[in-house]
Amino acid sequence: MTGQRAAAEPYATRFETEVTSIDGRRVWLERSHFYGASSGQPADRGTIGDIDVTDVELVGGEPVHVLAAEPSFRVGHRVLCSVDWAFRMYCMRAHTASHVLAGAARRLLADCSYAGLEIGPETVRVDLETDATVDDGTLIELDGTVNRVIWESRPVSWDDMPIAAARERDELAFDACADEGAIENGRVRIVTIEDQTDAQNKTRLSGPTRPTNPWDVTACGGTHVRNTREIGPVTVLGCSRPAEGVIRIKFAVGPRAISRRLAEKRAAFAATSALDVELEAVGDELEHM
Repeated sequence: MTGQRAAAEPYATRFETEVTSIDGRRVWLERSHFYGASSGQPADRGTIGDIDVTDVELVGGEPVHVLAAEPSFRVGHRVLCSVDWAFRMYCMRAHTASHVLAGAARRLLADCSYAGLEIGPETVRVDLETDATVDDGTLIELDGTVNRVIWESRPVSWDDMPIAAARERDELAFDACADEGAIENGRVRIVTIEDQTDAQNKTRLSGPTRPTNPWDVTACGGTHVRNTREIGPVTVLGCSRPAEGVIRIKFAVGPRAISRRLAEKRAAFAATSALDVELEAVGDELEHM
């Protein structure tokens, strides 16, 4: 298995295992489904025994669990562990949404490639290497494209392959240095969002089929949902240019996305009322004024 167990089995959030080492508030487990901060994704939250997990660090590729207090259990004890499902699912949705957005950007922007991700508690940002101009119209198109792909219920899968084979795939976004969290023992973990046609063909054909024109194929060590429909509502919030040749797209998933949509709708209705025109005519009326 390449990468973290949490990434390979993202829906597993309750498990029992043995404590192998303790150093103050730092705990090592025989088997862990906690995700350690990596690939722009924050560490899981949850409990080990009855003590909160405040952080999960990766040390030599192994998760080290930082607890809120020194544990009462000892090395050799078996403990019940629980990953905070709400936060895990938020990260799964956000991380998968970032792949959907990267696929949309590559189709809408010239010479565009993925350059980084950061999942925050309320917003997510994706960095893209491109010299293309991203205006309001482009952001609206990105927003629409992302939400259409979510609506189309495209399958999401993950597997691993030798690094040499990954380098030969032209459609694969892979940088051995930048994607270090996806590499283990000479193999790289690949996350694929299928093309709509491939997804439809799978329902008609028996046996495994490789996507012929996937929406996005990226080397990634994060957690993801199994289908784009699980992502839920996404709203593109804006963009900035933090460095020459880099565009940073900021978006929200879930409740924050819904709140932004409500604010936009209120503003749109206020504009139609003030201008006394239909919604579709607001832009033309403002330009005329």
